Amino acid sequence: MTTAIFGAMTVSPLTIIRRMSTNEALRNAKRDLRAVVAKRLGELDVKSVQEQSQVVVALLTSLPEYQQARRVSIYLSMPTGEIDTAAMVQNALEQGKQVFIPFTHKAMPAPKQGEDQKPSVMDMVSLESLEDYHGLKRNSWGIPTPTNKSLETRENCIGAMKAGKAGLDLIVMPGVAFDGECRRLGHGKGYYDYFLRRYSEESNGDMPFTVGVALKDQFIDPPASVPVGDKDWSLDTIIVGDGKVVRR
Repeated sequence: MTTAIFGAMTVSPLTIIRRMSTNEALRNAKRDLRAVVAKRLGELDVKSVQEQSQVVVALLTSLPEYQQARRVSIYLSMPTGEIDTAAMVQNALEQGKQVFIPFTHKAMPAPKQGEDQKPSVMDMVSLESLEDYHGLKRNSWGIPTPTNKSLETRENCIGAMKAGKAGLDLIVMPGVAFDGECRRLGHGKGYYDYFLRRYSEESNGDMPFTVGVALKDQFIDPPASVPVGDKDWSLDTIIVGDGKVVRR
């Protein structure tokens, strides 16, 4: 049997086939779970989302990790289908925390062929005030988003770390599905997983506390679980809209 050479490693065709088969099975499992959760969320009314969001905000703000955090990242939510984070942003700013929000853009420089880098990446940039928050325009997903022009005056989290400044203390993360082992399934773009990998490299592994927030319709009860691969990051805790708090 012939072999293929990858860098300094010699890999047999059988190994390559097995890896391809495993990767395909993982992609299919993730796709199927996203479809199941999407159906659940499609049947969810606005009142339920708002009620669950209030529960999650109350639990988040009671966490000692949140109360002690000075620099926090909070995703800005879509109009439906996920926990509403507007009250989280307001609370954090009122508590005097420095708030960072996601901003997705094309990778610069653009990745070369075969390079392990995303064609677009997510950074965390500073949010200055409630007025700043309310002034953000919504993108095609209905998510409040900073303008490219405003990035000139916003602090970039990883850029600030490279300049010797503090990183993040806590990150509030969205997702499609979560489970009791603090595993998370995203929308498939890998933005958060890649951001966390970049952050880890810059901070020498000194990571912020990660919190997933989920509607009860996004939480997968055992024995079912969220399918994950070796590039998927687990969370430190998950807060669910029915009042459940799961810690890793």
